Amino acid sequence: MFSIGVDIGGSHISSCAYSHENKTLCRETFSYKKINSQGTKEEILTGWVDALQTTIQGLGKPISGIGVAMPGPFDYYNGISKITDVEKLQSLYDVNLRLELADRLKIQPSQIRFINDATAFSVAEALIGKASKYKKAIAITLGTGLGSSFLLNGKPIIKDKQVPEGGFLYNQYYQNVFADDLFSTRGIINAFEEETGKRLKNVKELCELVDVDPNARKVFNDFGTRLADFINPYIEEFEADVLVFGGNISKAFEFFGPALKDALKGVDEIYVSEFGEEAAIMGSALLLDEHYYAGISETLKLM
Repeated sequence: MFSIGVDIGGSHISSCAYSHENKTLCRETFSYKKINSQGTKEEILTGWVDALQTTIQGLGKPISGIGVAMPGPFDYYNGISKITDVEKLQSLYDVNLRLELADRLKIQPSQIRFINDATAFSVAEALIGKASKYKKAIAITLGTGLGSSFLLNGKPIIKDKQVPEGGFLYNQYYQNVFADDLFSTRGIINAFEEETGKRLKNVKELCELVDVDPNARKVFNDFGTRLADFINPYIEEFEADVLVFGGNISKAFEFFGPALKDALKGVDEIYVSEFGEEAAIMGSALLLDEHYYAGISETLKLM
């Protein structure tokens, strides 16, 4: 069985076929296309469909359907975008993307399924990654913002007394500061500027300074220690077995990871995803597993 996994960002779409039998992506079908995030509904959907048709034609075999990892806010169960008041994809507000894509791709609407992008990453890790051997997992994505997902036996938990509402950590507070403002690209860049008065463009530039600037090392150490201190209560409450990291900042794990591990409590394993940017594509493709989808469909209504 083959399905198509899709990762949609504000300015791009990535798609690739996934073999459910081999549990691997068919990388020869990978398609990437830049999208004008402020374009019209027709411009955006035409770009998406072009990328998807490239992947479908590249596979050349029947597909069971398409799974789409989307940023929120979004009605994932019904496939309707609720993104507004931000400079991305606003022309899709209140559009039923399931019906629009099904019509353009000539497939049944039921063959198109949606999930939150950070959750898609966690699903891949919990079902076919190293986290699959554990009962309770927390997945954290560190990038433009702070993404999170709590999983029990591979299924996201978003409404339970043991997890924050929605499974979200970005809107929690740490030392009276919004977590998303601290544990994100802007957070770590701002921390370096506060320490030195110098403004860097990105985390990669900060990584390049580690060997020559003790301030860069301090910023990474502080980031790791504070992140652990922030996550520890959630690990304890959820009784998590494993903690997995993804997102662009996780590429700098060698610099903040030691301090993080020293301060973390309770988990049996901490690791950075080996799937990298492919994780969301794999996780969304797994939505076409009928047994798994039946088990999370009610959760999608709440997401």
